[in-house]
Amino acid sequence: MFAVRIDRYGPPDALSAGEVPMPAPGPHDVLVRVHASGVNRLDLLLREGNVFQVPLPRIPGSDFAGEIVALGAEVTDRRIGERVFAAPILSCGRCEHCLRGEDNLCRTFGTVGSTIDGGYAEYAVLPARNAVPLPMSMDWHVGASFGLTYATAAAMLRRGRLLAGESVLILGANGGLGFAAVELARDMGAHVIAVSREPEAKAQLLARGAQAVVAPGPDMAQAVRDATGGRGAELVFEHVGAATFEQSIAALAMDGRLVLGGVTTGIESKLDLKAIFTKRLEILGCRGSGRRDLDDVLVRVARGGVNPHIQRILPLAHAAQAHRLLDGPGVLGKIVLTA
Repeated sequence: MFAVRIDRYGPPDALSAGEVPMPAPGPHDVLVRVHASGVNRLDLLLREGNVFQVPLPRIPGSDFAGEIVALGAEVTDRRIGERVFAAPILSCGRCEHCLRGEDNLCRTFGTVGSTIDGGYAEYAVLPARNAVPLPMSMDWHVGASFGLTYATAAAMLRRGRLLAGESVLILGANGGLGFAAVELARDMGAHVIAVSREPEAKAQLLARGAQAVVAPGPDMAQAVRDATGGRGAELVFEHVGAATFEQSIAALAMDGRLVLGGVTTGIESKLDLKAIFTKRLEILGCRGSGRRDLDDVLVRVARGGVNPHIQRILPLAHAAQAHRLLDGPGVLGKIVLTA
């Protein structure tokens, strides 16, 4: 079968495309004929090898959609020909965390496309419990567009206890995770303040539900106070890290919360300890998403409250180009590869 693999760490051109052996499903797996695979920032990080290192070679791709073409010997709750999409978080499905829908806390936590091979291929093996039925109202491209970023954004907003009517400051709003958070927070009834330094992103973010767009930098916190009548944001959605963390803390209102789900610009930052206790602030960590978050997003997408924006569709053989596009300016939404 044709696949795109990470054989060595490096730039986009380090991806190798060609024929690889057809995978066979284990007893509890299904074999999926992949029709579409979403491109995520995680794929770029895996290819670069600076933040995450996995055994190579590895076929990336946490988000994909397709149809089941073979069943493992022990699989009884899936059927050949069924339309499915990949739940990206791997877990045991039996522990107390999994039973609460918090798979991201499972001791066997892993990710499709990094722990096991993913969807940058014509066929992919997936644990049967990770093959989620795709509603007939959704096409393959939509099915490959929300499993990772939208569920992670939903998990962060849940962890941050966002309520309707509250103001939420969303960092990196022009990226995949932030863009998803803008749509989800709007659908939850929040007042959304998006952060982006790209002028061309402003109109798109406002159209997707942001009430205001502010630029990152030393004046960000003041811009947030200006946008909230001097109060500040009840919740900050932070996944940028060192470059923005100090201003994110300063942008919080009294009794505000900051939920941290990533550190793409570094792991060390100054922290205003006085602000923490005088403003009674909370800093909350969030690792990945659980099945309950994916289920929530699936409902919102199915009823049209959230509409993942697919900006570009490319052939699987052009995966290196997709990585270059995602790493550059001007991408507001998903890039999807078709096998």
